[in-house]
Amino acid sequence: MLARKNGSMSISEIAKHLNVSKSTVSLVINGKAEEGRISKASAQRIRDYIEEIGYKPNALAKSLATGKSRTIGLIVENIGDSFFGPIALHIEEYLRKHEYQVLYSSTMGDNTLAAEIVQTMLEKQVEGIILAPTDAMRTEVEHMLKSKVPLVLFDRKIPNVQTNYVGTDNYEASRQAVEHLLQQGYERIGMVTIDSQQPQMQDRLRAYREVLSEDGREEQLLYVSFLARSGDPVDAITKWLKKNPQIDGVFFSTNYVCIAGLKAMRKLDREQTLGVITFDDLEVLELMRPQISCVRQPLEKIAKAVVQMLIEQLNDRDKPFNEKIIKSKLQIRESSL
Repeated sequence: MLARKNGSMSISEIAKHLNVSKSTVSLVINGKAEEGRISKASAQRIRDYIEEIGYKPNALAKSLATGKSRTIGLIVENIGDSFFGPIALHIEEYLRKHEYQVLYSSTMGDNTLAAEIVQTMLEKQVEGIILAPTDAMRTEVEHMLKSKVPLVLFDRKIPNVQTNYVGTDNYEASRQAVEHLLQQGYERIGMVTIDSQQPQMQDRLRAYREVLSEDGREEQLLYVSFLARSGDPVDAITKWLKKNPQIDGVFFSTNYVCIAGLKAMRKLDREQTLGVITFDDLEVLELMRPQISCVRQPLEKIAKAVVQMLIEQLNDRDKPFNEKIIKSKLQIRESSL
């Protein structure tokens, strides 16, 4: 019998060619030769042959045999977002080094959809989950923790729930951003943010409020919504700026809010007169005139820490929970000088 070189032979055909049982071949393929008391010589003979023919086991069959799917669920708000998209690529790259594949899904901030996604991921027998939770996922997270599903939260926490977490210093970085505008001589600083209870957004808002309060200045705050049924955020920011002409600087809570703000400023021809800084960088911000100052989150470092934490949990389900805060960097450009 001639060996097929395309890897299409079945375990039965391999076993027949080598004159051994199917179970022997299966044990060797799944790394259980020693457990199955197969001699080193026989195991090596089988490994040499499957390498010769380029045999690749069916992923489902292998997962059934080993009890491991070698997949990780990655659940974020929006995989197409300028924050989650790049960080997902970094996470995938680091997980691949550990021979894991990634299943992606986006919650779009919908709590019901988020719960369904978690359930689907668990039914697909992912070995662990990396999650940027919505603001009402306490039940799902507590269920996973109780079931000892390896889990790492990132970007945002669930208050008063102990679990693995990787994030950045939202409060401190936001303080630095607002203080920078004050130091540059801006006196009436406004903030535009989304109406969200997510902890990272609340930290950025708290920093803005506390810096202005400590400096004896009045808040100029606008909440905007990016839901289709809630109106146009560009129009909302335009009306706000018109109503408050005294504002000379603006802190945006995240980059997509900033983009809407820049469109509003262009409509009012105020791009050159308002000081601007935003949380989260975006490539296009460097192409604007003036270039936009920002708080730059260390995406690759966050991804690396997330994967490392998850791998540790996969290797030891009883490992104590860990929290890692990675500092962001204030990137000063023309818009705030």
